[in-house]
Amino acid sequence: MDIRKIFGKNVKKYRLKKGYTQEQLAELADIGDKIISPIETGRSFIALSKMERLCNVLEVEPFQLFLTGESGADITDDARRERVFARLQACSTEELELLCDVLNRFIER
Repeated sequence: MDIRKIFGKNVKKYRLKKGYTQEQLAELADIGDKIISPIETGRSFIALSKMERLCNVLEVEPFQLFLTGESGADITDDARRERVFARLQACSTEELELLCDVLNRFIER
């Protein structure tokens, strides 16, 4: 497993998903315009500060750029809801009441 290739493949996947060219991504993330291609091909890597800007532009969490295979699949809102519902079904009545209170307080902010 070559972590740079995995990272680069995911950068490319999310860049294309956003519809950006390599040059546009570089400009938006304030990264040198010659660095995106070597990153996407796994020939280069970037500093954490640049990775943070890249993630912000691509609207992904850093860990998503390191996932492979099925674990790297995009998690849709529907899939997130299904995971939440599955966990809720395992809760007791007391736990559900507590969760409702927490959610109400969180949403009322």
